[in-house]
Amino acid sequence: MIHYLFKIESFIPYACRKTVYDIDYNKLYEQGKRILLMDLDNTLLPYDKEYPDSELKSLFRRIKDIGFTVIIMSNNVEARVKTFAEAVECDYVYSALKPLKRGYQKALKKLVHYDHREIICIGDQLLTDVLGSSRLGLKCILVKPIMKKSEKWYTKFNRTMESQILKRLKKKYPNVYKQIIALEE
Repeated sequence: MIHYLFKIESFIPYACRKTVYDIDYNKLYEQGKRILLMDLDNTLLPYDKEYPDSELKSLFRRIKDIGFTVIIMSNNVEARVKTFAEAVECDYVYSALKPLKRGYQKALKKLVHYDHREIICIGDQLLTDVLGSSRLGLKCILVKPIMKKSEKWYTKFNRTMESQILKRLKKKYPNVYKQIIALEE
């Protein structure tokens, strides 16, 4: 399996939170974070919805008022990502091919001045979001997927692979494993 090509440490998230609403953005800003690379599908919006609701729009206004630059980064097609990004007035990268570096590099090219320590990624998958971030030396906050029932076949395949990764984490990093499993409760 592909996950054996990577060190298990590549799958350790910076933090685990139930939802994007449970992240302390003020604290992240105080810690020097200035840029958020946020996954779209099942992190911000379920697959079966196209537009953000008022609560999500309000969250984005608050995040930007704090001072963050936000880029939506998704493996999905341009039409879906663009529709959402325009609704929350953010830049975006579509067809990112996470966990490959290409999409992250596209996002970083959109930034004028940055330091890798200022960037935090937010996503719902160990295999795409956490691993992809780790490959570029970026930290990632893992959130619980919004709705697994509506996931595409390839995401369901990734979840199967993630179960193998979790077994390895449980053996070597039981505390990290417990934090990730707690998201499901």
